[in-house]
This record gives sequence, structure tokens and C-alpha cells, in this order.
Amino acid sequence: PGVDVQFAHPNGRNVNVSIRGSSDYKPGGYNNRVLLLLDGFPIQIPNSGAPDWNSLPLESIQRIEVDNSSASAQYGHNSMGGVINLITDYNGEDQSTKIKLGGGTFTTAQTSLTHHVQKGNWTLGVNGMARTSAGHRFNADDQSNRIRSYLRYADQKGRTYRLSHILSYSDNGHPGFASTPSYRRSERTSHYLQGHGFYPIGAGVSMSHSLFLNKFDTRYYDKDGVPYEKTVGERLYDDITVGLRSEMLITRWERWIVMAGSDLDWSRSKVTVFNPIYESPSQFSLGSFIQSKYSIGNGWSMGSGLRYDIRKVDPSNNYAKREYTNWSPKINLMYSIKGQRAFTLAYSEGFRAPSLSELYLKHTSSYGLTQQGNPKVLPERVRAVELSYDHPHSESLYWSIAIFVNQYENMIDFVYSLPIKAVNREGVTGKGLEYQFNWTPTKSFSFSGQFEYLDMKDHGGYPILYRSKHKGQISISLKSDLADLRFSTRIWSDQQYDDFLSHDYVVVGDKIIFPLETLPAQAIPEMVVSKQIKSYRVSFKISNLLDTKYTLIQDYPMPGRTWHGTLTKSL
Repeated sequence: PGVDVQFAHPNGRNVNVSIRGSSDYKPGGYNNRVLLLLDGFPIQIPNSGAPDWNSLPLESIQRIEVDNSSASAQYGHNSMGGVINLITDYNGEDQSTKIKLGGGTFTTAQTSLTHHVQKGNWTLGVNGMARTSAGHRFNADDQSNRIRSYLRYADQKGRTYRLSHILSYSDNGHPGFASTPSYRRSERTSHYLQGHGFYPIGAGVSMSHSLFLNKFDTRYYDKDGVPYEKTVGERLYDDITVGLRSEMLITRWERWIVMAGSDLDWSRSKVTVFNPIYESPSQFSLGSFIQSKYSIGNGWSMGSGLRYDIRKVDPSNNYAKREYTNWSPKINLMYSIKGQRAFTLAYSEGFRAPSLSELYLKHTSSYGLTQQGNPKVLPERVRAVELSYDHPHSESLYWSIAIFVNQYENMIDFVYSLPIKAVNREGVTGKGLEYQFNWTPTKSFSFSGQFEYLDMKDHGGYPILYRSKHKGQISISLKSDLADLRFSTRIWSDQQYDDFLSHDYVVVGDKIIFPLETLPAQAIPEMVVSKQIKSYRVSFKISNLLDTKYTLIQDYPMPGRTWHGTLTKSL
């Protein structure tokens, strides 16, 4: 609960990742405050702070770890809204070769091949994927190809070393709004080179080192046959990030675990949507941290952490450099009953320095609004308090509940002005409750659900857009000799938005006041039927079962009822 991932369209380029309302889908800036990791490595694009979802090997994901509170005390400025870590199958536990073929609505076709080879202490893995789709509306098509490979060494002394590489190419349409269709397209080539080593250096003491390089080359261009008055021309994005992280883990004491480390990274963006007076802005970040967990006794334990961050930003061409620093503490107290049920009270602080786009953007969108960064914006901070209770009631029933308060300071937003400009909000408070349960009375039946309540208010009285107060999901799974069936429904309440496509607006000072409108509440069910036949796995998924017509944001229609079938062969 609390996690919200919004795509402009299936496999669309623009994605908003939000946890507990930390980000929104407001045009002008996606404000991604959630740190997305792949096997522990950051993968955000420097100019925007957003990931390239087209390049991620989703078919190789083994599990997903989520930290839904501020994690700046461990990961630094990009994690003030939480952390999502995508863990792949690099351990080589599944030694089979898998071939997957799929197809569905909108002439969608996808195929992938996964293969692992293990010999002694060495494991070699390769995965390739190709996908194409015509999309659910004009210029919503996508095409992507990627290949992932890794080499892993693990010995009996606890030492592990891993080197991995991902190469991805994607070409996507940007359909725009229903009333103002867009002819823009983009193609992107992404590289991720990641190296990781872990080794013990003594009794109860170990070290790990991680080194990575991310490279993104993106070209925005006009679709063939675009009307002359709709032409925009070519725009190029050249982004690169290199980084290093080292950690020491101490487990030699019976009740106390300590982890200390540091990380640094350097990134540079050379993009044509930045103000042309800045040729290639860059940023350098350095952080050091210490974390500990201490078992007090009688079911009590305490965790704590402290991190110091410094980020230096150079806009290039001898313009004024900027520096952001912050201390991020955290502390939590846990009481465990009989080693199972647990109460946790946690306090943490988060920090996010402005992205390069929020500082130096200068861009006119296809629908006519000019968006501009602001070099004077201040870094964001959040103070978060959470009280949670986890209850494994029995082997068949688990439930948990949490309440939280997040107090944001200087939250950066692109406000509607002349031009649209990045500014700091006076302050925002988010309060919420989250509940989830899973009931599995038999091996063939399970029932799970979650509910989340979120109330976000701006201290200056400005509306908080695209945040539903109520969200939930219900899932039922049935397993039988005939087939496996899973039925689920996502539900969310209404959302407010500024109708920035309207001509019925007023200007107060330098601010544009658009009409405040509401997107209605929705319930979107889906169903998945699957069957294992010897070495074959057949799966059939129907999304939006009731063919509901709804929009992600204003005037941005989402697909109706769709289906997708997949055949997987294990060798």
C-alpha cells in the first residue's frame, strides 16, 4: 500500500513513481522523489530524476523490495519519498532456459529468451527481449529491444563478485491529449554497467563495493507526415552518471549490528531543452552514513542512522555554482511479542536537492505552455513519523496497519505562471493510514487486499493535485487441476486537477489561475488465467474487464478492455 506507478500509456516514456503521495503527475515536472534501484544500483536519468522503464529487465525480476518511508539516512537526497529496489535473478537459482512468446490487443507482440549457465563457482546469465505494439490511440505505439548479461563468482569463503551490463533501445510515440494530439516521438539508447563485490575481512566484519556507469542518449523528433504547423524539430538529450558505493558490515557482537559506508557520484546532462546559456550542467554528490540495530532485550530493539550529504552543481559556462548540504537522521523503536507480532515507532528525515531540470529547464511543450527551471529553488526536506503494527495471526492469516505523518518543507513544484516556473511551496503535510491483509485458508485459495487513506494539504491553501484520498485493491486467487485463476480490482477515489487546457482562466500577478476540476472515482478489474502443462506455461490476462472509459490525467484517455496471452517454454 502507498505505492503508485503511473504510465502515460503501456510502455510509455513518461512515468510517475509515488509513495504516500510524495509525487504527482502534474504536467511540467514529474517530481520523482522515490529512488528506484536495480539490484541496489541507482538508475535515474540525471536531467529529470526519472527512470527509463523501457530499459529495465522486468521479465528477470525475482522480487521487489519497498521502503515506503523516507530513506535519506541510508541512500541520500533522491530517496526522501522512499525506495523501490528491483532484484533480478542474478543468483542463477533457476538454471533452465526459458523462451517466452506473447501477443495481444493493439497488435502487441513480445518475445524473450533467458538462459543461465553455472560451472563451479561461476554463473553466466543472458536475457534478451523484443516488443512492439501499435498502441491504443494515435501515436501511442512503442518498440523496444534490450539485452542483459551478467557474470557472477561465489566461493565457499563467502566472497561474491558480479559484473552486469544492460543495453536497451526504445522508440516510443507521445500521443498527447485527446483534444490536442501530439506528433512527437522519441528514441533512446540506455546502457547500465554495474560491478559489485562482497567479501569478509575478519570474524563478523565484511566489506562490499559497488561501481556503476549509466548512459542515456535520447532523441525527440517529429513523426513522419506531421503537419507543418505542428513541427517542433529535433531535440537531443545526452546524460551520463558514474558512481561508487562502499559499505562495511559489522555483526561480531551478539546484540548489535552496525553498517557504515560512503558513496559518491558524478553526472552530466547535455540537453537542448535546458536554457541555452547553460551548455552542459553537471552535479557531484558525496555522502557518508552509519546505521545500527541494537537488541535491547525482552522483545525490544532500536534502530538508528545518520547520514551527511553534499551536492555541488555546476551549470557550466562560468555561471554561479550551487551547493546543497544536509544531515539526515532516523530512529525507530520496535517491540516484538513472542517473536512475531511487532509494534514499530519510527522517525526519519529526508532530503532532496533540485534536479537539473528544476534548475535549468527552458522548454515550450507541444500544447503551448513554456516551462522554466529556477536556479534559486531550495532543496526539499521532509520529517516523517510512522507507527505500525504487524500481525502474523496464523500460518494462513497475516495483516498489518500503519499510520504516518509526513511534513514537507520547500517542496518543489512547477506552478502555472508566465512562464510555468519551478518554485518552492511554503509547506505540505501528508497524513495517512495503510492496511493490508492476506488470508490463505487452503493451498488452493487465497484472498488479499489493501486500503490506503491519504490527506495532503498545502499550508498556503493551494490545491494538491492528482492525489486520491482513498485507494485500495482486492485480489482472489484459485488454484485447481483445470487452471489457476486470479481476479483483482484496483479502486481509487476522485482527484483534483487544474484544467490547464482551458481558455477560461484568470491571471493574478504572474500566476495563471485555471479552473479546478475533478477526475471521477474508478474501479478497474482484471483477470489472469494460467495453466502449467509439463514444461509449458500458458497465461491469459484481461485488463479493464468492464471496458471502463477513464483518463490518467485530464484529456488523456487510457486503454479500454485489453487482453494479452503468453506462452512460456522451459528447457
